[in-house]
Amino acid sequence: MHLFRKLKTKKDGGLVGHRKFSKRTDKYHAEVVKEEKQYSYFPYMAARMLFTRKEFQGIFSSRSDVDEFNPKQISPTLGMKEAPPTEQLLKAPSRFSMKPKESEDK
Repeated sequence: MHLFRKLKTKKDGGLVGHRKFSKRTDKYHAEVVKEEKQYSYFPYMAARMLFTRKEFQGIFSSRSDVDEFNPKQISPTLGMKEAPPTEQLLKAPSRFSMKPKESEDK
């Protein structure tokens, strides 16, 4: 709806524009202004929400985790295996403290 708004025109028929500053190029450029947004769909959307609320069976505050494609339903971790304890990971050597390998082609 808002994407296809018409261009805003002045009383004399010319297009309304404004300046916009670009930090990247450090220059201004002109942009044409579109008509103001009309929220004509809002009463229908509010009525639909109220109708859905009226017809809903159950409690809104209860948690429902019935999404079929939720990764938590498959496995609690992405690696499909139990995650090691954080303490164990902290004891592992840091990749920043390792010395670089000497090149063998000398």
